[in-house]
Amino acid sequence: MAKSKEQFKQIRDQRYEEISNAALKVFARKGFAATKISEITSSVNLSHGLFYHYFESKEHLYISLISNVLDLFIDSVEEAAKKEGTPKDQLEWLTELTYSGSLENALSHHTLVIEALQSEFLPKDIKQEFVQKFTASLEGICRIIKKGQEEGIFVEGDPMELAVYYQSLTQGLTLWNARGLYPIKVSLERVMRLFEA
Repeated sequence: MAKSKEQFKQIRDQRYEEISNAALKVFARKGFAATKISEITSSVNLSHGLFYHYFESKEHLYISLISNVLDLFIDSVEEAAKKEGTPKDQLEWLTELTYSGSLENALSHHTLVIEALQSEFLPKDIKQEFVQKFTASLEGICRIIKKGQEEGIFVEGDPMELAVYYQSLTQGLTLWNARGLYPIKVSLERVMRLFEA
């Protein structure tokens, strides 16, 4: 029985996700320059030639991955801001979401974004787009914090600066736990205590 267009699309989308997930791990571990397409394709049993049915180039894949990671972050912050309850409830939801997934994936996301924002090999317009997306996510956190300050829930201070502290704490705890030296179970209460009035 012949496969329908929908079945082919589903297979293609699944393959796209497999390649993207494999690439995420390899890029995060080795960096863009040291990563070879063959390392990505071999981890998902894909021929080198078939790679180009999904992505134009290694750079195209890399840019696509980082753009997706940043979009996911923006979407998560926007979803948090729409949650019912106080700004504290919203920030708690975002914090729980941040630490609920795989440590390996979280580390890969942070590593890729840090490399991309510091890169000299990406075109300026692409890098600027990444900076704008990263800033948009911080601005979303900033709005939650500002609303919480207006309601007397969060500490006084520049809301954008507090958003940067929040994001830095998130990244720092992820990087720390990835080292495996003295892993800690992230306490929602301790994270929130830093921002409560």
